[in-house]
Amino acid sequence: MSRLTDLLRRRSAPVPGPVGTRLGTDDGFRAVVDARASVHPSGTSRRVEWWIGGEDRWYAPAVEAAVRQDRPGPAPVLVTRMRVAGGDVVATTWATLASGSSGAAVVVELVNETPVPVAVAVTVQAAKGGAIRRISVDGRCMLVDGETALVVDREPGRYAMVDAAADLWETVTGGRAVIAAPEPVRCRIGAAAGALVVPLPHRSALRFAVPAGDLVDNPSVVFPSAERVTAGWASRLADAATVDLPDQSLAATAHRNLVDLMLADPTPAGAVELCRWGLPRRAVECLLHSDGSPGDRLAAAAWLWTLGRQPGWFSGPGGIPLEDLVRSAGDVPTARWALARMSGLFSALGDTRAAADAGQLVEVEGPPDLVATDVAATSLRDLADRLARISIDGLDLLVDVPDSWLGGGVEVHGLATQRGSLGFAIRWHGDRPALLWELERHDDGPVVLRVPGLDTAFSTVEATGEVLLSAPAGRVPPPRSSSGPTPGAPYDPPIAPSPEGGSFS
Repeated sequence: MSRLTDLLRRRSAPVPGPVGTRLGTDDGFRAVVDARASVHPSGTSRRVEWWIGGEDRWYAPAVEAAVRQDRPGPAPVLVTRMRVAGGDVVATTWATLASGSSGAAVVVELVNETPVPVAVAVTVQAAKGGAIRRISVDGRCMLVDGETALVVDREPGRYAMVDAAADLWETVTGGRAVIAAPEPVRCRIGAAAGALVVPLPHRSALRFAVPAGDLVDNPSVVFPSAERVTAGWASRLADAATVDLPDQSLAATAHRNLVDLMLADPTPAGAVELCRWGLPRRAVECLLHSDGSPGDRLAAAAWLWTLGRQPGWFSGPGGIPLEDLVRSAGDVPTARWALARMSGLFSALGDTRAAADAGQLVEVEGPPDLVATDVAATSLRDLADRLARISIDGLDLLVDVPDSWLGGGVEVHGLATQRGSLGFAIRWHGDRPALLWELERHDDGPVVLRVPGLDTAFSTVEATGEVLLSAPAGRVPPPRSSSGPTPGAPYDPPIAPSPEGGSFS
């Protein structure tokens, strides 16, 4: 099969989007970085990669075995290490906004940790199913079909540009890159590609940017560091719910998934999870910009009201337009469920007639299943359900406690529930768990709290308290270290049971 026939056949079938970590900025710029550090800017038909020329040969992350990628924290900042002869080349990748008017970009910083100089080829090629018909060079920039696709922070030492008749990898690794900037390359079938080759001395760094617009400034000057971007995401999560679990990997996913959800396409299901996990303003914005059926958007609005009970989210210029949602949803079961839940909201907004009509609706079915198309939303919903599940008269905490959690501490703060904002902790005293809890109830009605995964006999209607539960029947916590408290750690005194075995104030 000829290369032309192969290209045309591949483009005739639907092509799935790239799989990887979503990066983005507040102005809407998005990109995906895959597990091999390739950058795929959203809305384009190209990808940007980097190759390393060592003393012995050329290395490409896409095919090398010794490539490791890590996301150190919740922020969408990736660290990719590739082993080359004598050490690692480390790429840190993040998305950010430049100072001034330069706009947004994905920034990649390469550090040479090997003991010798290397060459870096930063490449622009067509993404799977995409096409590049014209590629050119302008100083430190590479342009694709008239748009700036890549900017490096120094003058390239060599250039390589090819059309369908040549292969970019073979051109670069075969020593056929040229010193002078070449003339633009055109390719009618969209197989043009190019590379800027830059020397990278031992223990030094190189930055390049994959911009959203026409960047002309130096990427090392106008873009903030990865550390500043990480701090910015931490400030966005300052008010989010927190969770600490014996399964540290599971606990770490909560804030990471919240970040991923903020960067995902807005959906009604995503708005609900943002609200549940303590980011209501983000939830309102998500719902305002979400697609989906009118019924799903109205149901999500009802969930936001149920979880937060804040009338201000539904009024004013930036509020959720309830009247439009109700009118567009029509008379369907999802809409009736939502309206029945929002009687109190209509009353708080001063619409007594709507409140009375909503109060007369009979709920035939339970809450609608808002389909979460994003993995982050599904994961957050599943974790919240493990921590606190609605019951007919209250909340069931920790319905399912794995054996691996026995003897380990659990701590939850700021989780929004239909009964109010919830925080609780589990501390172990021998084989008996102690429960500490605080529920900021939405109203004065009683809320029954239970912990069926640890003590099926316990229940309380107190909004706050602490109690030593019975040992889980037939389950023995694994032995824990008896080396004493960690120096500098806060001392948590043991809780003794009351004579009646009840709660403590």
